[in-house]
Amino acid sequence: MKTRLVSALALTGLMSLGTSVHADAEELAIAIHVDPSHAMFKVGERLKTAIEDQTDGEITVTLLGTEVGGERDHLEGASYGEYAIALGGSMPMTLYAPQFAAADLPFVYSSSDEARKVYEGETGEALNQNLIANGNMRLVGLSTRNPRNLTSKEPVQSPADVSEVRLRVPEIAPWVTIWEQIGALPSPIAWPEVYTSLQTGVIDMQENPVDLIQAGKLYEVQDYINRTQHVYSFFHWLMNEDFHQSLSDEHRQIVLDAIDEATQWGDEMVEQGQQEIYAQLEAEGMEIIEPDVDAFRTAARPAIEEVAKGYDPAVRDYVMSLIE
Repeated sequence: MKTRLVSALALTGLMSLGTSVHADAEELAIAIHVDPSHAMFKVGERLKTAIEDQTDGEITVTLLGTEVGGERDHLEGASYGEYAIALGGSMPMTLYAPQFAAADLPFVYSSSDEARKVYEGETGEALNQNLIANGNMRLVGLSTRNPRNLTSKEPVQSPADVSEVRLRVPEIAPWVTIWEQIGALPSPIAWPEVYTSLQTGVIDMQENPVDLIQAGKLYEVQDYINRTQHVYSFFHWLMNEDFHQSLSDEHRQIVLDAIDEATQWGDEMVEQGQQEIYAQLEAEGMEIIEPDVDAFRTAARPAIEEVAKGYDPAVRDYVMSLIE
């Protein structure tokens, strides 16, 4: 009886780390809050195949989607150990490492490579320590997202064209602050309501990556894509820290290498797909405008400086170096 009890407790401990034992295999649960057709779910599928193949079936991977909740549910589940790995957008940084949540700050970066540096070197190590301390998760992979652009019914060439204009933005406080500084009237509206809000005139403009512009059929209610490319952000792959520590050295390296390979593959897919989406949106009647992005950066600078005061000193210094 005592032996059975010990075995049961051991099994319970493994399951609490997002794994379970079936015969000789461990099951690794990955929670991905996007639709199965989304590029990130395809990255998850590639990750699943690589881990199972490279461990010769010693680890089997289960991909879980929105049937087990949304992004916040998945992050909390990974934090508590319900899932071994979870995908997050901007939310994990905001929730668990706000002093480092600068990579998606509007009108700061000129490329994904510039934004990615927030996650590298000593700053990256400090960021991860905050994620572990506050969320019991560590960042094990980044996936590049398409940059965000404005859409509108009239072309946008400069900040004057958004002055006093009702612009939908996500409910992210620094974004609202920066767009207010530029002169717009930012309106945080849930994504499912954006199409109708544009159609009925509740808002006049919105901003999103081209894949969401296409998926939301915004070409039916907007005429222009204004390539401000004002946010270069990432999807974050986060691993439960207890699970990370529980893996053997061999299995840990296999999993981490698989994540590296799958995310690099996904970045190439996203980059190649972006041009195809632009072409499809043009075919739907949208016109692409190249605004004066430097003018937007200049207009946004006072708000960026204010927001940056709340960041870790190394992050703040890096942000400031890019806008001076």
